[in-house]
Amino acid sequence: MRTLYRVILAILLAGMSSCSLLGGTPTPYMDGSQQVVVPTATPLGFATAIPLPSATLVSPVTTPSPPSPTPISQQITLEDPANGNVVGNPVNVQGRVTLMPFEATLVIRIYDARGQVAAVKAVTVQPDANGTGTFTAQVTYGGITGAGRIEVVDMSAEDGSVIAGTSAAVTLTGFPSGGYIEVPAPQARVTLPLRLLARGGQPGGNVNITITWDDGTQFVQLGEVLQGRDGRGLVITTLDWVSESRPAHPRTQRATLQVHSSTGHPLAWQEFTVLHPDDPGTMGVNVYWVKNGEVVTHPIRIPRTLGMGRATLDTLLWGPVPGNLEGFTSAVPTPKEILSYPNRGANWGERTRLGNLTIIEGVARADLSPEILAYNGGATQVLLIREQIEQSLLQFSTVNTVIITVDGQPDMLEP
Repeated sequence: MRTLYRVILAILLAGMSSCSLLGGTPTPYMDGSQQVVVPTATPLGFATAIPLPSATLVSPVTTPSPPSPTPISQQITLEDPANGNVVGNPVNVQGRVTLMPFEATLVIRIYDARGQVAAVKAVTVQPDANGTGTFTAQVTYGGITGAGRIEVVDMSAEDGSVIAGTSAAVTLTGFPSGGYIEVPAPQARVTLPLRLLARGGQPGGNVNITITWDDGTQFVQLGEVLQGRDGRGLVITTLDWVSESRPAHPRTQRATLQVHSSTGHPLAWQEFTVLHPDDPGTMGVNVYWVKNGEVVTHPIRIPRTLGMGRATLDTLLWGPVPGNLEGFTSAVPTPKEILSYPNRGANWGERTRLGNLTIIEGVARADLSPEILAYNGGATQVLLIREQIEQSLLQFSTVNTVIITVDGQPDMLEP
């Protein structure tokens, strides 16, 4: 039995010595009087790595993406009016867009013959089945008639920049009468009293002047139509409430001025913003009117400007509101007096204007247009004119002396 055991053990040991899991130096041990060698197993952590069949790397199959479609850019087409058209007032504007704008809104701007923005209006775009859109609007414009331009733009909601736009050069004829408003300028920021110069109407007649604020407040005044230098009707005046029951001054907002004939036909139209007296965009100055033969001060608010002296003299030359409750008048000749003055020069205009105004080292030099000479009151009127101008400038701390010239010539406005 013992011999059989040794045979079996020898066979097992021989098989283990050929196994790849065993390696290293055989460890001997004694079995009775004989030394038996038993192979020592190599720990698995240090076993020789069994090579694996190498894997073949296969590149992933990429399905090509279809080409991206070219993005559609915004394009605005102005279908009416077309380049070269003659348009009345209001003007019909229509066209289409390739993309719906933000909040489906475009902006229409009309520029007059002086390049002024004579009208601004938002128009809603109506979408169609193709994802594009159409627009149509009637726009009333102000400004000066003649060569103008109509522009339609899509504006960025983020910064107000123009995303896309189009325009057409047109001739603006205004209302059927051909009337228009020169002063105030379209889209201007103004205060009350408001200076008005309008062309239109029948000389010798009257017109109805209306200012309507966006909140519904309304001012109405009758205006006299003079005959201008060109023979057409001229309305030139200063506007403000003259009744004791005047309403509270509306807050700063948009307003529309309209001039109608005595029979109700529209003659001229203008849109602007009227500033409330407390608006930070205004400033207070004094103008000097005449009352009971003496020069008196009158505080008013005017749009804020760096040229305070010029703005003050401009206000003075326009004159006070006709029929004002305080009884203010002015020695400065009115447009009616200028247009009827028998010795008026061939180059005279319709009202006195301020030319150059300089203030250097305390000396203010004011140069006036020759219409200031259309006075008939002799030395007394000349002295009042000079005092009105001098006091209006001496109120400023930078002015100590005032020198008045007329059309560049000294000593013209003397008693």
